Amino acid sequence: MRSLISERKAVLLGGITALGAVAVLVALALAQAPEPALRIVSPEDGGSVSGHNVVVRMQVAGVEVTPRKTGNAAYILLRLDELPPVKGYSDTFTFQDVAAGSHLVRVELRRADGSTFNPPVHSQVRFTVQSERS
Repeated sequence: MRSLISERKAVLLGGITALGAVAVLVALALAQAPEPALRIVSPEDGGSVSGHNVVVRMQVAGVEVTPRKTGNAAYILLRLDELPPVKGYSDTFTFQDVAAGSHLVRVELRRADGSTFNPPVHSQVRFTVQSERS
C-alpha cells in the first residue's frame, strides 16, 4: 500500500514539474518576442503630397501583417480623416481621389481576430494634398 502511495506522489510531482517547465518555456518565448510596433514612414507629419492619390508607407515590427490567422498575424486598420476605416494587409496602402487640403491619416495594428493590442499600437500623421495647377 505504501509503495502505491509513493508511486502516486511521484507521478503527481512529476506532472507538476512538467507543467512548471511548460510555463517557463512559454514565459521565455513571450519575453523574447519583440513588442509589436507600427510607424508611418510617409507621408511625413506636416508634409505635402502632390496629386490626389496618397500612398501611405508604414514600418511594422513584431507581427506578420497577413490575412492568414497565424500565431502572430495582424492587420492594419487605416483611417483617412473621418472616413470609415479600411483593413490593410501590407505595409503600403493608397488612398485614391483625396481632395486638396489638410488631412489626417491614422493607422492601428490589430490582431487577426480584430482585437487591439494592449497597449494599443497606432500612429498618425497630418499632411497636405497640394492642389493641382492648370
